[in-house]
Amino acid sequence: MNYTYLFVLIWLAYLICSGVLLFSRGFLLARVSKTETSTCRRLSINPNDEYYLTPEVVNEIFKDVNASSSSNLCLPQKSKVIILVIDALKYEFGLYNENTTEPLPYENKLGILHQLLQQTPENARLMRFKADPPTTTLQRLKGLTTGSLPTFIDIGSNFASPEINEDNIIDQMVKSDLPLVFLGDSTWTDLYPRRFRRAYSYPSFDIFDLDTVDNQIMQHLPKELASDDWQVLIAHFLGVDHCGHKHGPIHDEMARKLNEMNDIISSVVTGMDNETTLLIMGDHGMTATGDHGGDTDDETNALLFAYSKQHKFFTSSDSGSDSEMLQQIDLVPTLATILGVPIPYSNLGLVNFNIVPAVAVPHLSKFQTLLLHVWQNAQQIYRYFFNYALENKRTFNVEQMDTLETEFILLTHRVKTIYNEAAYKSFVRDLNIHLRDILNVCREIWVKFEPTQMSQGLLFSFLPIFFSFLLVNNSNASDYTKIFKQKEVFYIYLMNIAAGVFGYRYFKNFSFKTEEHGVIFFTSLLSTVLLAFYTLRHWSSIATNWANVKRFSHMPTRLLLFATMAVFFSNSFVIQEAKILSYLLVAVILLLVYELLQLSARLDFKSKFKWSQFWRSTALRLILASVLAISCIRFAYTLFRCREEQGNCADFNSSSAGFSVKKPSMGKTYILAVVIIVLYTTLTRLYLRSCGNLTGNAPNVLLARYGPTVASICAGGHILLANSAIKNIQRTHIDAMALVIYGLLLLQIVVVSWAPLMTFVLPPRNPNSISVSGRDSIVPEIFRKMKRMYEGDDAERRHEIPVVYGLATVYSSIIISFGIFLAMLMIVLLEPRASIGLIICVVVGAIILSVHGILRYRTASSFESCVQPTFSAVVSWFLLAHFCFFATSHQTTLSQIDWRAAFVGRSSALGQSHLISGALVILNTFCGPIFFYCMYALLSTETFSLFALFPNLIRSSSSSRRNNKPDASTALNDIANEAVGFDMTRGELALYEYEDVFLGAGFKLATQFLMLQGIKIFCAMLACTIHCRHLMVWKIFAPRFIYEALATFVGLPALIVGYMLLLRINRAVDGLIKRINKDK
Repeated sequence: MNYTYLFVLIWLAYLICSGVLLFSRGFLLARVSKTETSTCRRLSINPNDEYYLTPEVVNEIFKDVNASSSSNLCLPQKSKVIILVIDALKYEFGLYNENTTEPLPYENKLGILHQLLQQTPENARLMRFKADPPTTTLQRLKGLTTGSLPTFIDIGSNFASPEINEDNIIDQMVKSDLPLVFLGDSTWTDLYPRRFRRAYSYPSFDIFDLDTVDNQIMQHLPKELASDDWQVLIAHFLGVDHCGHKHGPIHDEMARKLNEMNDIISSVVTGMDNETTLLIMGDHGMTATGDHGGDTDDETNALLFAYSKQHKFFTSSDSGSDSEMLQQIDLVPTLATILGVPIPYSNLGLVNFNIVPAVAVPHLSKFQTLLLHVWQNAQQIYRYFFNYALENKRTFNVEQMDTLETEFILLTHRVKTIYNEAAYKSFVRDLNIHLRDILNVCREIWVKFEPTQMSQGLLFSFLPIFFSFLLVNNSNASDYTKIFKQKEVFYIYLMNIAAGVFGYRYFKNFSFKTEEHGVIFFTSLLSTVLLAFYTLRHWSSIATNWANVKRFSHMPTRLLLFATMAVFFSNSFVIQEAKILSYLLVAVILLLVYELLQLSARLDFKSKFKWSQFWRSTALRLILASVLAISCIRFAYTLFRCREEQGNCADFNSSSAGFSVKKPSMGKTYILAVVIIVLYTTLTRLYLRSCGNLTGNAPNVLLARYGPTVASICAGGHILLANSAIKNIQRTHIDAMALVIYGLLLLQIVVVSWAPLMTFVLPPRNPNSISVSGRDSIVPEIFRKMKRMYEGDDAERRHEIPVVYGLATVYSSIIISFGIFLAMLMIVLLEPRASIGLIICVVVGAIILSVHGILRYRTASSFESCVQPTFSAVVSWFLLAHFCFFATSHQTTLSQIDWRAAFVGRSSALGQSHLISGALVILNTFCGPIFFYCMYALLSTETFSLFALFPNLIRSSSSSRRNNKPDASTALNDIANEAVGFDMTRGELALYEYEDVFLGAGFKLATQFLMLQGIKIFCAMLACTIHCRHLMVWKIFAPRFIYEALATFVGLPALIVGYMLLLRINRAVDGLIKRINKDK
């Protein structure tokens, strides 16, 4: 039966995790970034260059345009380029309506565009610039420079950095020796550091600042226009976008900013030379409220204006390109065509010749020039698309891929037969249709949300939580043996395996795109039906237990829990979540203390208040404990990291100079961390020694006696040396300390699996032996011995009962010892200040356990109620686990993941395994949920160990239950029996005596944490669904969901590990008791 509960826990955890995974597949737009780059032979009109363009070269190219010598060509550069990016420049902002008498603030403000279109229509183009969602600046810049469809998660090799790691037009310009100059939004220099000859970049955080960045650009732009040492100049203005966020498009400030832009464009047109093409564009549009991020027409319709002083542009009749609309990803191949550089490898856009200067290429006719450009573009798209499809076979439909491949093969044959403009126009029309089909296939996979998977994920996450609440939370711990029978759970697993196989085999028949979707859908559906069946079958007992619950019980705690879940639905709350969580944690601790103080006040001050009584009372100790806990939580504020949205906070500086002997003031934080770590291990060892758990030579006793000391020395040494400014320390020596801690934790796991108990059975003295001194006769001693045996002396019988050290804390001691080594591992992975935060949370957890232990005994009426924690204690432990995330200097932003942890102790020993790297980063990031969920069983055991260590608490705590104060001569076990129905003096041995109830209570407690975590991730998913078109969805809500999903994926297994630890200890205790009984 013990392991039946374990399998039920695993089943419920799988259902919640699979629902979250299904939701993420539909919500998080993901693709794999490719690191390959394009190359080409750059044809030149300079006779001194390697690839000089001659009639012979042209004939060789057109002999077979599919040959390898002809497939990687770049025609000569056509002009220099100036790119003016006006953030959020909506298409309507550039239109000019002469008939409007009272224009809106954004209308008719860019008069220079209208003027150039009227004066030189063949040298100017105004087009709709269509963006792909998500319409956020970062993702749009990726699209504008890579030519691919950016998604929220671009899975690449340098996920820790915003720097783009796939082929892009900026890198191609740099490789082709085309100097770049940049001015404006620092997002460009974050994405492309060290690429620009000169960069004037300014942060874009303050959306209420309309002018600072634009003014800085205007200050430097004139001198850059006058320079002749660049080929590409990029300026990114932010004022229009910030004005939209602050005031909306219909505001006088918008008119002012657009007039400013009009003046800037006029000055650039005047200052540019005849060999330069000017491109003015918006990265996205804006809604009527000035927001963006979604996929509405207002958000995706930006503006593009192109102008060239001397050279006319190609026309639609010449090239077959769309003259009304330009897809944003089409900008990349178009820029590559103008500049004569390779088209980036990941590009999916088509060259739009309407904004390409019609500069003649020697020895090539117009249609030959266009044909070479479009065919180089087509081969590049084909190469990327089909290589991607081969490496990600399950992403694309096989039949669709076969059709596209056949069509392209036909086009490769057809391209060889084009000898005139008419044939070219027909060919390019069919080629563009084919290439757009490829784009549409990718867009369908990478850009669109999957509402079906999102809704199913929400449903299959909620239903297990709902039925677990009905079935588990509203049943008694002693009833679970009747509810979850071993054979039935075995059949549940068999049916789920069958459902999974069915889903894997027939997923296509149900229009599912992947086998994974089919498996999750059918296993979740079956499991939901089974849970509903179990609930209905036991409904009578559930209804009876539910009726006994007070309707408004635990209302303050419920409100605090509701506030915790409400955080996900507001971007402001998510930004300030660390402080909100600290307030809620303080509130629930005060609630626990208040409940206990009510009892203590009645107990300690029955007649009237006396200071002498107060100084000795439990009430004072409780007040001091709560003050200490609140002080610790308040101190954790200094350890919080800030988000970039919080411009007024001092961030946790992880790049400080480190500890130095010469400058001891720099090492105060590190020394404090070392001192706190040593105090933690020392006090924990003292506690275990006072419990008798460090007596004897059992494997786990020896490890607990010496291991923490070794671990604290290594952790302290690692903190000081890893952050030291001393340069001659070998990295292997620092790593060795981390490896010792890794080894100690592995040794602890092995020892717990093999011989977990920390007890010592004192060998009984042989009652039949007789001791005499040398001067006495042995005969009287033999007589006295026989007399005692005949009369049945109690002393003789006492010899038969063995003395066992550590039995009163037999469960909690092992959990605490395991926690020490787990904490040491996390400390060595964390930054020094963050490790202080972990110890602070451990201190708060110890206070919660102490306060709740006393409260639980004073309010319990039976063993079952004593072993089952109060709802306030469960919520406080749950909040503490998540508060620890922020107390250890983490934030829910992808840019603040501590990747340093991936390399701790791994410079030489553990190789380059990505699995180990990921595990270390996960342990670092989610140390709070992992640690406190593994330790969750202490909530059940600590009441028993506390009263066994301090037995006087039984006398004082029980007097409130009796009419008269218990007499001093009354045995403590009698008092405890009268109070809660069992002997509390035996400590945690009582847990073994009521084994079924204890393990059932442990299962119920684990399920409660599972439900709380499930509700939390469900709220995160629901918030993302509601806000999927919110301005901040990719900046705030999606990262918050990712963190909560990962916390769920690691937290629920941690709960299972905690319950497995409980089962292993119980089995070992069972073996010990049987061995003692056998030896008696």
